[in-house]
Amino acid sequence: MSIERREQERFSLDLQARISYRHTADDVPPTVDTVAANVSSGGAFLRSDHIFPMASKVKIEFYIHIDDLKKLKFILSLESLKQLTGDHIWVSTSGIVIRQEEHGVGIIFDTDYQLTPMQSPEITNAVNRK
Repeated sequence: MSIERREQERFSLDLQARISYRHTADDVPPTVDTVAANVSSGGAFLRSDHIFPMASKVKIEFYIHIDDLKKLKFILSLESLKQLTGDHIWVSTSGIVIRQEEHGVGIIFDTDYQLTPMQSPEITNAVNRK
């Protein structure tokens, strides 16, 4: 029988997600569309056949339902929460690759992370076209 050593509760949410990272400072970071198989307030395991370099710094964007955001106890200011509209939002954070498996990657969020609500890509594109 295995002993659970994680401090944060994990949730199996199957969240739409995107990961990007740089090999070098000159690289255009590739963006990999994926699904977060499970997420906690400390990290996530994302399904992907893409190979990510161990210990690489990554940017992760999640498309998340407001109720799931509350479950995960992510750090958002009260003012940010008041400004949220709709039932889903994109949130962005960064982390470090700590595990690579055949069909996924484990990422620990930066210790000083804060998830930041983002506009949906459709809204951002509409604003940029004006």
